[in-house]
Amino acid sequence: MTTARLDYQIFGKKYHTHFSFQSKNIALSNDNQFEIELNEKKMNSEIHYSGSLTWKSIQRPSVGLKLTTITLSIATINQDTPYEILQNGYQSWGLTTIYNQTEKDSSPQLEFLRVSEENPFTQHSNKTGDFISEGVLVLWNQTSKSGFIFGVSDLSEQNCKFRVVLNSLGYVETLEVIYDFYYSPDFKTSIPLTSLKFVAITGDIYYALEDYSRTLGRRCGVKKTDLVAPSGWSSWYYYYTKISEKVILDNLKEIREKRIPIEFFQIDDGYQKEIGEWLTPNSKFPAGMQFLAEEIKKSNLKPGIWLAPFLVRKKSSFYQLYPEAILKDEKGNPVPAIFQPIWGLSNTYCIDVTHPIGQQYLENIFKTITKEWGYTYLKLDFLFAGLLDGVPYNTKISPAQKYRQSIESIRKIVGKNIFLLGCGAPIFPSIGLFDGMRIGCDVTPHWSIQTIRRWLGDKHALCTENALINTLNRSFMHRNFWLNDPDCLIIRKDKNQMTYSQTILMATVMGLSGGMLLLSDNLSTIEQSRYPILEKALQLNKICQESNSIPIGFMENKFPRGFYNKGGAFGIWNSEAKPTEFSIHFPYPIPFETENEFWTGEKFLNFQYDKDTFKLTIRLEPYQSIAYITKSSIIS
Repeated sequence: MTTARLDYQIFGKKYHTHFSFQSKNIALSNDNQFEIELNEKKMNSEIHYSGSLTWKSIQRPSVGLKLTTITLSIATINQDTPYEILQNGYQSWGLTTIYNQTEKDSSPQLEFLRVSEENPFTQHSNKTGDFISEGVLVLWNQTSKSGFIFGVSDLSEQNCKFRVVLNSLGYVETLEVIYDFYYSPDFKTSIPLTSLKFVAITGDIYYALEDYSRTLGRRCGVKKTDLVAPSGWSSWYYYYTKISEKVILDNLKEIREKRIPIEFFQIDDGYQKEIGEWLTPNSKFPAGMQFLAEEIKKSNLKPGIWLAPFLVRKKSSFYQLYPEAILKDEKGNPVPAIFQPIWGLSNTYCIDVTHPIGQQYLENIFKTITKEWGYTYLKLDFLFAGLLDGVPYNTKISPAQKYRQSIESIRKIVGKNIFLLGCGAPIFPSIGLFDGMRIGCDVTPHWSIQTIRRWLGDKHALCTENALINTLNRSFMHRNFWLNDPDCLIIRKDKNQMTYSQTILMATVMGLSGGMLLLSDNLSTIEQSRYPILEKALQLNKICQESNSIPIGFMENKFPRGFYNKGGAFGIWNSEAKPTEFSIHFPYPIPFETENEFWTGEKFLNFQYDKDTFKLTIRLEPYQSIAYITKSSIIS
């Protein structure tokens, strides 16, 4: 670290000050008000940083002071080596993939999309080669098989992100760490900075990234990494909000009669009277939600339910009765959390998670749903709202801290045996808090980003392709931070624009991921010919429970070419709309000549393999995927 910049506000007016460390680990700001201490510890190929921010002026901090960001420059990178990067998205739905120096880091053009998909405190430049990655950044040179991992290394006091600027040759021109503060500390003591870890890598970048994640997970309290990833059914991707008590009971009956081997049955959005009225079912659920939980249990399934605990709409009783517990901006206006037309053509807002009334509201909701109704699987959605900027009741903690404290409180209320699934959640501030986590955008009954979202420059837009890209590129989080949830599998023909090949590709990636696997179809109308897709996906998924699957072509393709798992399964695919021949490094036994391909039951012979270099060259048709379950482990 060589220089730093602190940005802050006083009653909304923006200021900044600079620090220069030179050869010391303590630097005083050039306005003599702040001091940053940075401690560096070298361990083999790693450098660990910890530090603090202290108020040093003899005068008290100004009334109205609000810290916004600290930006630290990094001067430890070889600047004559070209790199590509892995950019990690901020939350569940944020696209995570590789980029090079010719590409741009752009945000959606509409503000409500940016707030609901990206870090609201991050301004992406839309300039060529200028990228910001949330929580972790990978720099990688494919030719030399060398690079760096830059990431946080402890429970976040502040959310951290990494900015890198690559010149036209791919060389690093700028590398910075940015801490998100956005609160008003009292400075009675020094403020600890989120610790960082920089790792120099030679060899296999994926194994290094998984090792980084495993270590971070342990430091953040992740314990139950040996759980079997649950399978289940969700109402969302066929019915959306048009569910009813009858719909739920009909699908429950189909699961019993068809003996579908799943564990959870999850009721999604559409049961509640209003967003924020989670304990009041609408008229389509006359017997109530406790009745449905009991019916689900009678079918030997675990009852699950969806809610967005931090969101409220103006019509909700909470918003009407307790306006003081709604998060507001400096002008006293409620802070919009999301514009979701399916709920109404107006903004949805968020509670102030630090306000005692808001906290009591959450306690009542979660006690009722788990202790009285009996739900044991909770999908908590739109959780990014817990970190939105505003003027909270408690102004003395960072957005990351208020979010973590709120989720920790929910965990304490429901107990350790309730399965908590996070969704729309900030990734790194959530480590150690959830059993499962959505790690990609929503799947859709279509493959790629729809035209209107492309026009809006929305690279995070929901589509099956983006969901699978994240399933592969965020594999390193699985069992290290939580159980990965790649979202639901769609296998039906009706209300599905995906081709059969795209559906099989979806099932192959999700099955081989070893993560959670939920079906989301109308089970009373689904074609009988499609059920083998679910059966085989569950079979792949079961094999991949013992060890984590490794993406083939990680850091080589935006959509890596395959998965392999040492439990005895692998898959390779072509995610493009044209026939493609490509080569991959595959240093494992090739069963093509001796065993039948998993989906077709036929031999696959369209390949060449060099046993000396482990180079596998393969040709696949558009969206074609192949999978194999080998008779013995493919890795000794």
